[in-house]
Amino acid sequence: MSQQFPIDMGDRDLEEIAALLESSGRFRVLRRLAEPAPAPVPADLFRRGLFVDVETTGLDAGKDTVIELAMVPFGYRADGEIVWVGQAYSGLRDPGFPIPEAVSRLPGITDAAVKGMSIDAATVEAAARACAVVVAHNCAFDRTFCERLWPVFRDKPWACSLKEIDWSAEGFEGAKLGQSAAGFGSYFDSHRAADDCYAGVEI
Repeated sequence: MSQQFPIDMGDRDLEEIAALLESSGRFRVLRRLAEPAPAPVPADLFRRGLFVDVETTGLDAGKDTVIELAMVPFGYRADGEIVWVGQAYSGLRDPGFPIPEAVSRLPGITDAAVKGMSIDAATVEAAARACAVVVAHNCAFDRTFCERLWPVFRDKPWACSLKEIDWSAEGFEGAKLGQSAAGFGSYFDSHRAADDCYAGVEI
């Protein structure tokens, strides 16, 4: 006989159920990564970083372009520990031509969603100027598109959370953000720029 869970179950009840499932040794529960709550900047902050992700019309930087940019600022101490995560900026951009169907299907960004939209260059410049390093997952891809549209990124050092971490040595089967998140017992809604940024900072 199946048992139905009460609709008004709280987080504590859900965590107890998750713990029970995991204690059996037969289940592994993934928890959704949550957007961090707004928090004041700590007094002992050493420097700021900026995690960046773009969604584009394709993979060819020569002919394709950005349709979504997200940036999540974070702060870290001198030892590298991240101690603060700021609010994401996310903007859509009209590429000036139809988005290929296969591309639109992946992140769910349609021609109608981007029609007439633009990304505020002043906001991008202010965010980049305030950071000591820009981080992206597969930075060779994101950096190429960002530097072409927003020259401020050319003056910044970049780090790559995909290539500059030996994920295999760390015990992960793959280096994609979703695989890394699962390795830490979490999941998130991928293929939208802000969600990817928050996941990247958390991981």
